[in-house]
Amino acid sequence: MVDALLVESAESHENEPGRTDGWSAERNALVPEQYMHEDKEALARLLEVGLRNRLAQGQQVDLENDEEFARLIPLFCTYFSRAELIAMLGEQVTLEVFKLNRIETLQNLFLEKAFRELLHAFNEAGVEVMLFKGPALAYQFYPRPQLRTYHDFDLLIRPQDLERARKLLLEAGYIYYEEFSSNTDDTRRSGYNFLLKQENSWLEILVELHTAPHTSEIGTQFDVEGLWKRAERFTILGEPVLIMHYIDHLLYLCWHYRFHGFTRLLWLYDLVVILRAKQEDMDWRELIARARELNLTATLFYCLSWSREIFHVAITGYILRCLRPPLISRLVIERFALPDSAKALASVQMQPQRIIARRVMVDSFADLLKAGLRALFPSRAAIGRRYLSPLHLPSYCAAVFYAIHPWITLLKGLQFLLKRQGS
Repeated sequence: MVDALLVESAESHENEPGRTDGWSAERNALVPEQYMHEDKEALARLLEVGLRNRLAQGQQVDLENDEEFARLIPLFCTYFSRAELIAMLGEQVTLEVFKLNRIETLQNLFLEKAFRELLHAFNEAGVEVMLFKGPALAYQFYPRPQLRTYHDFDLLIRPQDLERARKLLLEAGYIYYEEFSSNTDDTRRSGYNFLLKQENSWLEILVELHTAPHTSEIGTQFDVEGLWKRAERFTILGEPVLIMHYIDHLLYLCWHYRFHGFTRLLWLYDLVVILRAKQEDMDWRELIARARELNLTATLFYCLSWSREIFHVAITGYILRCLRPPLISRLVIERFALPDSAKALASVQMQPQRIIARRVMVDSFADLLKAGLRALFPSRAAIGRRYLSPLHLPSYCAAVFYAIHPWITLLKGLQFLLKRQGS
């Protein structure tokens, strides 16, 4: 049924009389007028360095699977007309942009209904949840929810409610699945995945239950009780929910963006939207204090710097000076790894440099030494995700990869240096 709806919508849009450039007054109303110029300029720059250059070099662009630009398509179709996108990306890629935008829009209409039903079921069962990431951002901070699509639901629940939440989802038709086989041996795990498959459709509903933000090699440990105490009450789709406090959410999103190697530009834009929404009443002192507690001052420094540099978000120099990381970290990141932040964040070819930046983005020289050790000797869970799960190997094989991983890491580093020197 949903697939048929997608086809019908695509055909109706293509055959709509007078529709030549993909632009309409309704679409124009979605644009936050206050930031129209800044966003359009920034997005054009990112498209230039991230996609247009690749097309000019004859490289293929697969927008559906492009990690850097994934999920920014609703913004492109809001800020640019079809004619403007054709001028930048060519007609074929532009047609793909508008096709994917229709699919994203319809998929989220479908997910919105499922999300409302899910929230209602949790409320009826008396299981309190805290929302963060996709849907929480769409409804709380974005000027229009249509600008921030999402593909799954992230719910933070209390550990004592895990079994009730699991039972509720199973009774609703969801099935439990392991994203990584190594999770079964992870004693510190805090995430559990559930999937609802729809008959006669490729659309699936993904729910991620969290009892805490997941652990990582970065070392940040969020105060879960503090997250619950500071959570804000909100209403989404007619259902009362808790949403992570905006300072906690901002820091979590910075941490999450870094954890994934600064891959998706959407995650940077999420930060931009929160900063703009809270610019009048942002508690900068509390934000900086909380970042120091979490060892996230360097991460916050660069996320704020990129928001200011690329999207012209108003961040004072004083705030950045309070967060400035160690000199050696700044030299590696700004002179060697990411000298052009827009190009580095938008180009798939720059992923190795982003990983280097992620490694050295620390708050002190001591943390820099620890980061080097973590790169050579990661956690058992990380070894499992990186080597065991892709090869379908049992957990006892981890010892073998602990012995060879440092050499693989050093070899990759040497290859990168030689390649950079050659260029």
